[in-house]
Amino acid sequence: MIFNLIGFGSVFFLLGLAIFFLKNRHNNAGSNLYLGLLFLLQALSNFHFFIFRLSDFINHFPYLIHLSAGFRFLWGVLLYFFVQTFTGKTIKYQGKTLLHFIPAIIATIFFYGKLFFIPASEIQAYVDLIKADKHPINRPYHLLLYISNVAYLVASLVELLKYRLALTTFFSSIDKLRLVWLYNVLLFLVIFHFVLPLGYGLLTIQFFPYVPLMQLPILSFVAWKAYSQPELFSTLETFSEVISENENRKLDEQKVVVSLPALDDSFANTLLHFMQENKPYLNAELTIKMLSDDLGIPSYQLSKILNQHFQKNFFDFVNTYRVEEAKLKLVSSEYEHLTLEGIGYECGFNSKSSFYAVFKKYVNQTPAEYRKEVLLAV
Repeated sequence: MIFNLIGFGSVFFLLGLAIFFLKNRHNNAGSNLYLGLLFLLQALSNFHFFIFRLSDFINHFPYLIHLSAGFRFLWGVLLYFFVQTFTGKTIKYQGKTLLHFIPAIIATIFFYGKLFFIPASEIQAYVDLIKADKHPINRPYHLLLYISNVAYLVASLVELLKYRLALTTFFSSIDKLRLVWLYNVLLFLVIFHFVLPLGYGLLTIQFFPYVPLMQLPILSFVAWKAYSQPELFSTLETFSEVISENENRKLDEQKVVVSLPALDDSFANTLLHFMQENKPYLNAELTIKMLSDDLGIPSYQLSKILNQHFQKNFFDFVNTYRVEEAKLKLVSSEYEHLTLEGIGYECGFNSKSSFYAVFKKYVNQTPAEYRKEVLLAV
């Protein structure tokens, strides 16, 4: 009874979240759309499972026994699309993208086509077998649904990892952009889908009652994090622009090569001079697009220069300057009134943790250790 009440209450809660995200799509239209649809799908799925599958109500409407059979295959699709759009990509409904919806369409046609070939006198017996998980179709369906969920969870995790690896190419500060919480959520879901079936009977009806209860707090957490990070999306617009620029670079690469200086030492020296004189690295929000705009070249061309001439990505290139600036300020009497954290902010770091981590990476000492060693040597 309590189990059913929780499930029934979750339907209204998820519907409320769905309406909220579908209506509020001003800053992050793409990710809010798919998150809202994901909540709507989960609400419908919970409604079907708790109201029809776990009660006698289905006996009055037997043809609704497969109400959620098709759209359950959209759970992984919507999660995958959410991760893509949340990390700055744009979903285009063409070509391969439309293939994601085929399993849901096939499942819907198959199950409802099957129902219409069952005589009315046998429909109740069919419903009873489905509810008891004794019909031969149950195991293949659960197996395919399980494979679909796991595949999309892994794909979402890979998409997020690719995004996190790309950050160092485009941004000089990545702490707030690494989306550690989303990575942990996806990783937990992957582990959950692998572990729980082993404990409760692989892919039987016993497995699925636990899924909605597990998904409810996790989806609520995702909703809260997505809503509480509006500043993320203005940055991701830049990320999306740079990604698009890189994807289209082959179309105009010959024209770019003609119009740009050769990738030689003279241009590298120009870049070094600009960094030393203008000190753009002091801007904690510096991106490769900002620097490339200042230099008058495409961002992917600048990235190529950094890789070829300095053997560094953008993140390492910029933070090397920040660390050198910090080394000077740490032992300067002019800045002795500042805390270590304050010096980090003065040098372009946007948090204490990033300052300490990057400084330790390049100097092999903490800022405090470095300051103490230099001052003692004087």
